Amino acid sequence: MLSLFICKAFAQDSENFRVILKEDWQMQSALKVPAAGSAISQAKFTPTGWYKVNVPTTIIAGLLANKAYDFDPFYGMNFEKLKDSSLDKPWWFRKEFSLPVSQKGKNVVLKLHGINYKANVWLNGVLIADSTKIMGPFRIIELDVTKNIKPAGNNVLALEIKRPINPQKRGGDLAIDYADWIHYPPDYNGGIVNDIEIKTYDKVGIQYPLVTTSFDLPSLAVAHLTVDALVTNYSKSPQNVIVKGKINDHITFEKKVHLGPGEVANVTFTPTDFSQLNINNPKIWWPWQYGKPELNRIELSIVRGEVTSNTIAENFGIRQITSKLLDNASREFIVNGKPIMLRGAAWSPDIFQRRSPERQEQELRLYRDMNMNIVRSEGKLEDDHFYALCDKYGLLIMTGWMCCGAWQYPENWDVAKRAVAMASDSSVMYWLRNKPSLMVWLNGSDMPPRDTTVERGYLNIEAALKWPNPTVSTANESKSKVSGYSGVKMAGPYEWVPPIYWETDTTQKFGGGTWSFATEISPGPSIPPYESLIKFIPKDSLTSTAAVWNYHCGTGNFGTTKVFDAALIGRYGQPANVKQYIAEAQAQNYEAHRAMMEGYGLHKYHNATGVVQWMGSNPWPGLIWHTYDYYLYPAGTYFGMKKSMEPLHIMYSYSNNEVDIINSYLQKFSGLKAEATIYNLDGTQKYTNSTAIDVDPDGTAKCFVLPKSDSLSDAYFLRLQLTDNKGNVRSINWYWLSKKGDVLNWKKSKWYMTPETSYTDFSALQKLAKTPLQVSNYAGKGTDSTYHGVTITNTGKTVAYQVHLRALKGKDGDDVLPVIFSDNYFELAPGESRIIKCIYANKDAEGKLPYFLTTAWNLDVNASKAGNDAGFE
Repeated sequence: MLSLFICKAFAQDSENFRVILKEDWQMQSALKVPAAGSAISQAKFTPTGWYKVNVPTTIIAGLLANKAYDFDPFYGMNFEKLKDSSLDKPWWFRKEFSLPVSQKGKNVVLKLHGINYKANVWLNGVLIADSTKIMGPFRIIELDVTKNIKPAGNNVLALEIKRPINPQKRGGDLAIDYADWIHYPPDYNGGIVNDIEIKTYDKVGIQYPLVTTSFDLPSLAVAHLTVDALVTNYSKSPQNVIVKGKINDHITFEKKVHLGPGEVANVTFTPTDFSQLNINNPKIWWPWQYGKPELNRIELSIVRGEVTSNTIAENFGIRQITSKLLDNASREFIVNGKPIMLRGAAWSPDIFQRRSPERQEQELRLYRDMNMNIVRSEGKLEDDHFYALCDKYGLLIMTGWMCCGAWQYPENWDVAKRAVAMASDSSVMYWLRNKPSLMVWLNGSDMPPRDTTVERGYLNIEAALKWPNPTVSTANESKSKVSGYSGVKMAGPYEWVPPIYWETDTTQKFGGGTWSFATEISPGPSIPPYESLIKFIPKDSLTSTAAVWNYHCGTGNFGTTKVFDAALIGRYGQPANVKQYIAEAQAQNYEAHRAMMEGYGLHKYHNATGVVQWMGSNPWPGLIWHTYDYYLYPAGTYFGMKKSMEPLHIMYSYSNNEVDIINSYLQKFSGLKAEATIYNLDGTQKYTNSTAIDVDPDGTAKCFVLPKSDSLSDAYFLRLQLTDNKGNVRSINWYWLSKKGDVLNWKKSKWYMTPETSYTDFSALQKLAKTPLQVSNYAGKGTDSTYHGVTITNTGKTVAYQVHLRALKGKDGDDVLPVIFSDNYFELAPGESRIIKCIYANKDAEGKLPYFLTTAWNLDVNASKAGNDAGFE
């Protein structure tokens, strides 16, 4: 038997069998296979010339894995070469497998977790379900194949899959949609997009455990747990069974259950009936920064007579998440009785739906490193490994249905599509309801379901299946006719706006950070560094006038970087070449994204309650809407976001020239010292001030207002530092400012941007006097990772601006990626030293000694000094 993952961990009297059919599948276009499903799904069929694939996989992902293309689809406009009429026709996916002899006589269930979009399912020459039943990528479909399975010898499963039709349009299929993010893959992600498994039962089975928590708030001393699960009688005769439960190996409970023929029922254990479910001093799951994301373990078994049919076990979190409206526009989320300010970014998997456990972990570590506490996904559900990582790392998840295409227009659904939608909602509730990271489910994205009966249908399902978290009708500010105010907003922008924008939306009409929960919002483009750009854009197209450049933007209103580029030239000056353009872009990305998160953090709970950057990850190499690029390179946007969300943070308010503190910890800090220093471009110190300050748990504090002065240069620097009462530096934050500020034209605002009447003037930064740096490195190598402490000192007389540290695979090598730097794109005052911590996985250095390359806007390369493992550019 090949490639079968067998779960036997909790077998008792009988082998508990589960197999995920993952490897050694074969895939081929139906145009090249004249045989019928009745022949293809038999062992004597020879799949000559078929592609070998692992599932989950889409059609194009399978072709890429087999190197069917002689080009990189991400380079230039090669994506257009993927178009192929065969993708519009069905494709076959075929798998041979066998069952252990011990499973003879058992009930056998085939479980499909994600077929995109329609399929005819054949097993051993028999059509067991056709495409009227197998439809929709978010449905979990169980098929009883007991009478079709061969208990000995090879079994053959064959799926004839047809891709979705027009998911991006009204009346299209309810599938995966990308709206205006990127170009659509020509297979529309057709294929197998989640697991396929075989499970066996001894007449009865149990699945979908749920542990719900209730505290006697504000006390967390006792957790009252309610346990639910779904039990099924797969036989045609009544069954008396015992359902047994165990939590953390020391809390046990059980009850007798009677099941009629074919009956499916929910079984519940309440803390009232089972006193052992009232847990003293529980291990509580907290979002990170608020506490530890402690995980507990639930195990449930179903026993018939003396035989244990099956056992399921999974992690869960003892936690309670609720929400409330502060006003009609602002919803506050509450975790274990504590309000939480939510700041994070949206998530999208690879454009071809390729899943890599390693990459998922790499990316979520980047989210954590930016100090985010929430991940939002829209209509692109992930796999179990992804959610397990979020559980482990304490990252909350906002997810729900897709916007803009077929999902948004239920009034156009026929009976079949409505059935797909309701079955999808039921499947997702069962699948995700016990995952501690799941914070909220959105029944709509850009608006509530336009057919009120659909929202009522969703809500009825969610109530019946005991979804334990808040549900919201929409990710925008619309009022649902069914469930009322959402308390969240999607009021833009999605295009570049200056830092002053985020605190000056005084009319509360747009995306400013003084009100509501912005579920998706962004200052637009994030230009990758040169080293990434040349991986997907030819060097002769590294300009915003090039078709290839614009092809790697979004679509529709977001098909260019014109707004961003006009601001960049207006604010920083005309760049002399592409590398200067990129340097200016990193500075502009840094300041805009930092100000967005700072604006929301400063006004938290009054009445800002959350903000989600659109987006965090990129599904392909792009120029807009990401915090790090497709190659996992962290640049200006990334470090602006990371700086703004550090848990104890000192900041500058653009709206009132004030120095403030944001505390994201649930502890008070007393005796902090806040310092501000202003430097002119020639490096002279023009102002300094400090004050002692306290800040409440999860609170903010105003320190002082900076005075206006005529002695400042046209552009100048502000250095802020926060020190705790033990003398430890907790935050250093630099701003570059100008006597001339950005001026917004609010009257001409559009749903995706607010234009400017005039720009601030940073052009003098191009003439900043050069300054030398000194670099030294300390390294410590662990089993899996290497740690570095890189000391960088400004030995000159002017501020070193936008110092950028890179870790290379040898002096002339590529960047080590992914890599975590404690800070980057930073400034150094004359004489100032910083130790920048760096960590990367040893395997990502590919056996090369790291070489640290340092750049800055005004670096004096010739006068700078470094050891053999570092240099300047």
